[in-house]
Amino acid sequence: MGSIYGIASLPAFKSDSLEELHGAFHSIRELTFDTWATPKLRIFKLYYCKIEAVRIYKSNSLEEIEELRLSNNIIWNMEFDRRAFPKLRKLWLDQNALTSDPAFKSDTLEELYLYNNRITNLEFDRWEISKLRILWLQNNQLTSLPAFKCDGLEELYFDGNDITRVEFERWETPNLRILSLKSNALTSLPAFKSDSLENLNFDGNKITNVEFGKWATPKLKKLELQNNMLTSIPAFNSDSLSEGFPFKSKESNGPWAHTIVDLKKNRIAKIDGRSLHGILKDLSHGDGFLRLDDNPILCDCVLSGLTFSPESFKKAGETGCGLPPRIKYGRFHVLPCSNDEQSSKNGTECIKDGRYLIGSKVNYKCRKFYTLRGPRIRTCGENGEWTGPDPLCEPECGRIKNPVASAQRLVRGGKVAARGAWPWQAGIYDDHSEVKDIICGGVLIGRQWVLTAAHCVVEGEDTIAVRDVNDFLVYLGKHHRNTSLDDEFVQKLKVTQIIVHDQYTGFESDIALMKLHDSANITKWVQLICLPFDDELSDQILDGVQVKGGPHRGYVTGWGIDASNRGTDVLTQVQLAVITKEECRNKISEITAAHPDSISRNTFCAGEQNYSSSFVEEQAKEYRTVCKGDSGSPMVFASLSLLKSQWVVEGIVSHIYERPGQNCSNYEPGQYGVFTRVNK
Repeated sequence: MGSIYGIASLPAFKSDSLEELHGAFHSIRELTFDTWATPKLRIFKLYYCKIEAVRIYKSNSLEEIEELRLSNNIIWNMEFDRRAFPKLRKLWLDQNALTSDPAFKSDTLEELYLYNNRITNLEFDRWEISKLRILWLQNNQLTSLPAFKCDGLEELYFDGNDITRVEFERWETPNLRILSLKSNALTSLPAFKSDSLENLNFDGNKITNVEFGKWATPKLKKLELQNNMLTSIPAFNSDSLSEGFPFKSKESNGPWAHTIVDLKKNRIAKIDGRSLHGILKDLSHGDGFLRLDDNPILCDCVLSGLTFSPESFKKAGETGCGLPPRIKYGRFHVLPCSNDEQSSKNGTECIKDGRYLIGSKVNYKCRKFYTLRGPRIRTCGENGEWTGPDPLCEPECGRIKNPVASAQRLVRGGKVAARGAWPWQAGIYDDHSEVKDIICGGVLIGRQWVLTAAHCVVEGEDTIAVRDVNDFLVYLGKHHRNTSLDDEFVQKLKVTQIIVHDQYTGFESDIALMKLHDSANITKWVQLICLPFDDELSDQILDGVQVKGGPHRGYVTGWGIDASNRGTDVLTQVQLAVITKEECRNKISEITAAHPDSISRNTFCAGEQNYSSSFVEEQAKEYRTVCKGDSGSPMVFASLSLLKSQWVVEGIVSHIYERPGQNCSNYEPGQYGVFTRVNK
């Protein structure tokens, strides 16, 4: 057996003895075998390799392959004919990016795993796989199931889709034993007719009614209808269900004796106690059982009488767990099975009769740029449920490398921000005015929420009337001001709601929220910033008091006016020091003769006390500050108290005091920017 890890492309393997080849964690875009010479290769596994396309045609190197596993890639296209794998029995294409089912053609394929893809439609009539026994299509995007025809099929799993309709009346699957449609959107059930069906799972749908009058399922042993919307126990008809679910039993050891019916967690409130008594009596003669727990059942005299016949009750034997719930923006895998004798292994998964054995463990993992909330490991418990709450994948916040700038100087002391250095930066674009342009900055705090300055979204300086949402567009992942220079990583989103702080009066509480029409796609270029989480820590940062090494410093980014008195062509960053309120008030009054009333408990100041240039020539002097057009942009700080030094937004650019006729090019030390505190 051979193993390969961490390569960019597959070498041309040549071996007369190699039987198994495993590989993982590569960056292989396309998989081909044209130059291989491995006549005895039986098992080939290649996962976590970023494979996008698979094109496989007849090759002497593939004639002996029995198992092919291409899990956990990003495959969207798969092409091969039956001649390529004349002995292939098992194929794994799970956890990829398939949106449609390939036209599978194979005379030998027995097991096919397509779960955790994005398949929206199935075209079974294109398939030619007569020996297929097991098909897994969980956690895709299917809404209906067409007619399926396959003589050898024994197990079908469609859990975790959005299926509302099943055309079972036209199916031709004479050997189908297990059909699982857990966690879909079914509201009713078709008339199942099958001489082979043993297990039907409709757990977690929206079923309100079941009529068994037209059913013909003589071998059905287990019916799972838990977590639906049933308000009464379905009437089981003995003529149609035969050995499955008779309403009455004429023999002491009737067909109910070995039947499992799971109706827990529905909305059943009233029960016909006399009928139930007969059912339970049948159950007491075998290993079957009826589950009604977690229903809002109202007790009556007939039901209470059952307590005096304890022989009618049996403890429900445990049968393992169903497929773990899918996790949005993440994936899971089941850890290796430890009980080989009682189960059949499906890759690394321990399954018996389509259920995970008690004690099985599942490991959850989130996509890049997301973090897991909830248990990472869940275990199949004796109650048939996975332990712990369902985990969630939430976008990470404030994760970047050290900010890097180019050498080009823009705003006094400012630098061109490196592409993607500040992935939470938003550009507020005025789409209504004659000169359409970025008028303010903003910061992404949620997938649908951008924080900005209130004065950026109101009608004018002397009003609090909010502009129409259709006046604005929000750009994310943007670097260039000019929209014609945007690349495919830039996201342009409409606004659906604007919320201005209820105490906004111009300079006071100058902060607002913009709700995006669609959720932002979290990528390398578009991510969230962390919000302040500790008021005391925020106070320590923003009071301007000197600490070891000087005052606290943060970064401001935006497309505001630079020293040339024009808006910058690209996103710019500047590092500023927090200034005490006393120093800020005194300097502003001294330089501008203004009375800075806006410097309050809800604001803070930042800037520089001196020119940053060491040159004495007047034209070479640089002063770091914010300017018009930077409004709404964030001031962020590296928080060493958070894991991996995440970045936190503490302030939003509000305004700067200036002398009459003064512009950005001749601001001077002491003209500090005023920021709205985010945590106030």
